[in-house]
Amino acid sequence: MKGKTILSLAIVLAMILAAIPFAAVKAAPDFTAQVVFEENGLNTLTKSIGSDFNVLVKVTDAPAVDFFSFKMQWDPSLVELKDMSTDLDVLNGGFMDTFWGPSSAGTHLALGRLDDVSGFMSGAPSTSGSGTLFKMLFHCKAAGVSTIGIVHMNVDSYFMLGITQPNMVSTTNGTITQSPPPVTNPKAIITSPVEGSMVTIGDTVNLDGSHSTDGIDTVPTIEACPINSWDWTVDFNNGTVIHLFGETQSFVCGGAGLVTITLTVTAPDPTPGDSGYVDHDTSAPVNIMQVAPVSGPNIDVYTARGGEGSLGAYPFGWSDAYGPQEEVCVFAKVTYNGAPVEYKPVEFVIMDNNGDERDSRTDFTDENGIATVCFRIPWQGSDAELYFGNWSIYGTVDISQVQVSDTVKFRFGYILYIETLTIDVPAGYHKGDTMTIDVTIGSIAMADYDAFLQISAHDNCNVPIGQAFATITVPALGYSALGNTIVIPDWAYVGPGIIYVDLLKGFWYGTPYCPEKTTGFIIVYP
Repeated sequence: MKGKTILSLAIVLAMILAAIPFAAVKAAPDFTAQVVFEENGLNTLTKSIGSDFNVLVKVTDAPAVDFFSFKMQWDPSLVELKDMSTDLDVLNGGFMDTFWGPSSAGTHLALGRLDDVSGFMSGAPSTSGSGTLFKMLFHCKAAGVSTIGIVHMNVDSYFMLGITQPNMVSTTNGTITQSPPPVTNPKAIITSPVEGSMVTIGDTVNLDGSHSTDGIDTVPTIEACPINSWDWTVDFNNGTVIHLFGETQSFVCGGAGLVTITLTVTAPDPTPGDSGYVDHDTSAPVNIMQVAPVSGPNIDVYTARGGEGSLGAYPFGWSDAYGPQEEVCVFAKVTYNGAPVEYKPVEFVIMDNNGDERDSRTDFTDENGIATVCFRIPWQGSDAELYFGNWSIYGTVDISQVQVSDTVKFRFGYILYIETLTIDVPAGYHKGDTMTIDVTIGSIAMADYDAFLQISAHDNCNVPIGQAFATITVPALGYSALGNTIVIPDWAYVGPGIIYVDLLKGFWYGTPYCPEKTTGFIIVYP
């Protein structure tokens, strides 16, 4: 009887084991868990200090699993959770239907560690395949390289049946490289006097460098580098040079002629490092003209964009530039021994770049001795650009039967224009490649201008495949070279394509400064 009982129990046990799926009693196949960065889907990422980034913990080719538990670690001196809150910064990735963030008892954020992040399938069948277990939101604190790693994990099958079988999992950690922001060298800025000023002999010239900017170094730590000296060089272009020191200074005009003023600022690095920081900067020179007091009759012609002073070899008497169809308002100040002369008729004659007269006007001076006329620059259809160049405006007046005249000149053309447009790989790009587009912007202005750059790439079937944008400031009479990138999408058509570049006043809905510029590129296969 006892032998029959043992035999019956053996049969029952065999039946129970047969009902349990074979996978529950054998080791699950290997699969992978890895730390990737949401921004690029890779295990490595480079960010600048102060920026945020998201980390995903993902599984690939997982068998049926019900439960996971993780411990994570990172360098707390370099990175930290974005809000330093597990409720806000550790989120369900969706692979499991129920998610437990780490409890307060299971976190050591100051040490860069989470001891318990877990999830499970609550009453639903086990899940398998690939997906994101959870997501972590981080913030960059300091320069350096930190591993964001899986230091322990447990992923089980058939947890809900009460028979757990640990899976053999290979793990891959993530590496975040945080680069310091670029160093900012000091900048010497002359607020006063302004370029082209005229100063009467005996008057005081005020020098103002108070808007110069401090430097910022980043090695070994980010720190301010305040300016501690302002050195003014005043060259009278006759062999006499003087040096003045301080944010603001002044000197008295002693004789007629051109004066060149240059400012050099110095901002020492409190903790010198190897970042390439330069502790000094020298401004572009500012030129002013010292003139003798005017005696007798005089007229000075200028526009709303400057041009005071007699026209000579140096560009005094030059107004700043004007663009297509802009209105030009021109003034003539009439004086006698320096005092304004009222109600005198002034004749204005406008000459184009070819020396042909385009307009003539007359206006009477007001109580301040100023006569004013305005005109809009002609825009003659497709021939309009033939008139780009230097235009002149003459003003003439008679004071007590003495005729005096003056001239102001200005450049007419596209204030900003696209000088060059090039790509980095003329031989061609594959799908997925990053195309770098370099654009150089030219200016005919004497002042800085803001602009909005729009770049669009079209493939061989004229389908827009990508855009790049930039807000820029183009310096006076200078150029601004830019590097812009567009990624070639997988669905782009193979063959020659076209890049279109627009330069706008304002933003997306601004008007163009100049004509669109294009260049070609090639998408190759395979």
